[in-house]
Amino acid sequence: MTIALSFATVDVFTDVRFTGNPLAIVNIPQGIFLSQETKQNIAREFNFSETVFLHEDDGKGKARKIDIFTINEELPFAGHPTIGTLQFIGSQSEAEGQSVQSIKLLCKAGLIDAKYDYGTSIAAADIPHDVHIHGTRVSLEAVLQSQPRLKNDLYLDNEVPGYPIVSPVKGMQFVLIRLKDLKRSLPRVQLSQIPVHQMEDGVGFVAPYFYVMYNHETKPGWTQIESRMIEPEIGEDPATGSAACALTCYLALQHKLLGTTFKYEITQGVDMGRESHISVEVTIDETGAMIEKIVLSGTAVLVTQGIMNI
Repeated sequence: MTIALSFATVDVFTDVRFTGNPLAIVNIPQGIFLSQETKQNIAREFNFSETVFLHEDDGKGKARKIDIFTINEELPFAGHPTIGTLQFIGSQSEAEGQSVQSIKLLCKAGLIDAKYDYGTSIAAADIPHDVHIHGTRVSLEAVLQSQPRLKNDLYLDNEVPGYPIVSPVKGMQFVLIRLKDLKRSLPRVQLSQIPVHQMEDGVGFVAPYFYVMYNHETKPGWTQIESRMIEPEIGEDPATGSAACALTCYLALQHKLLGTTFKYEITQGVDMGRESHISVEVTIDETGAMIEKIVLSGTAVLVTQGIMNI
């Protein structure tokens, strides 16, 4: 029997169509069950970096379940699918006289408490997290093995050699590689993977995240970053919320300031023509050693809607 499912595509971390990071959202009505294989096949059909399966609201005020798939696997959490789904829900259910809508999502990593602002079209999500800075670091030699053009562009920490591996949630690992120069260094990043055997166990999703920090006067109090992320088996990703969370948590923890909130604005996707803007606020707990709260925010814009037959 053929099942017809409605879907939409949105561009995330942007308000301009055909920029940002594309996302497919497939609506799953109550009473419809899709196997893992079917969901994986649908994700491959869209061929985006991620596809979300959004389960229908049961009307009981519970969190709406989402399943997040790349073309190769299911993820416990991902940032751009979260923001894109929140914008899609919010824009479809705008209530008269209501300026902000509270939305709850449930992904494999846990509950996501969020708000959608009708006036600004900004979705802000309190991200479930289990931030872990791995004991293993990736060596300079391993980075240069896959990125030889960066020989003179890598930022070196003389006190702690190599580059950190950080997980925002269990099962996702990002190698954080700081570069020296915004205009010169980032364009030299190649679509090449750092050898997985250099990373801690090579377990779960692993990807390098290249970034440059710079001063910008447009948003006082916010640290400005530009980044590029090379995704395994796919290529470059225009906007990566989970990597942004990993990076900003790592940077915030380096300050060792108790009970402090740090604000970051990350621009990504410039070199591939899909500019994206990601905002992250990270709050450190009173010990100064743990992350208390991560708020990921951004916009998204609807691009297509249609019906999929399976």
